[in-house]
Amino acid sequence: MGSPAEARQSPDNVQAALASLERSIECGTPNRWIEELAQTADDLEFSVPQLRSIATNLAWISRRLGQPTPTVRGYCTDPGTLGRVHLYVCGQRFRFDFNFTDLSSFLAEHGGSPYAGDALVQSFSAFAKLGARQPGAVAQLDHVLKLPDLDNRARHVCLAGIWSAHTLPEQATLLLSLADDMIGLSGADGTVFFRRAAAYRMMGRFSEALDDIDYAFSILPSGNNEVHQDYLRERQLIGLAIQMQGTAEL
Repeated sequence: MGSPAEARQSPDNVQAALASLERSIECGTPNRWIEELAQTADDLEFSVPQLRSIATNLAWISRRLGQPTPTVRGYCTDPGTLGRVHLYVCGQRFRFDFNFTDLSSFLAEHGGSPYAGDALVQSFSAFAKLGARQPGAVAQLDHVLKLPDLDNRARHVCLAGIWSAHTLPEQATLLLSLADDMIGLSGADGTVFFRRAAAYRMMGRFSEALDDIDYAFSILPSGNNEVHQDYLRERQLIGLAIQMQGTAEL
């Protein structure tokens, strides 16, 4: 017989809760869905990895619908689940927009939060530092990747940060290393192969780059048109790099 938490987290209960939260987002009532998510997480006893994943997915939906980043003062200092949820949602919204400056400011403003040391929150700091070319970016990345509560969501944020760090001399090496780790841990979706394809392209390993980006296309669920365009641009960059190399050899 399962635990009470497992009983509350039956597939029907979770699906009903997520459907309700998506309806709240679509209604456009500012911040209501964040409060509802925190309450749902408490009611259904979501684990931290579950909460990170659900908050990330709902933040993406909110962004897709054109809603602003819900930076409500006071939420992040809440010592309960609402404080954690708000940090997750705002961090992911700034991350999705590659808004390094505002993400850095947001994290600095909420550095006193009881959840400031959370691995996902710390990964937002690494992302912002890497993208904004700040000192200590690689040290922050190393710190995050050693945290005991590191999970796949936090690794994805770090991976995106490295991918954005175009002036970092070791960008390709770091990108390849983390992508390889995620694939080895069976935590890889198409985006991990997309990022690794970029690393291979930077290294001039074009055959491997094409293999990875084509595999990313093959496992991408239908309907993800924005992601498909990102993959297509990477494949075009690989093709251009191959052509440039050929031209240089003439």
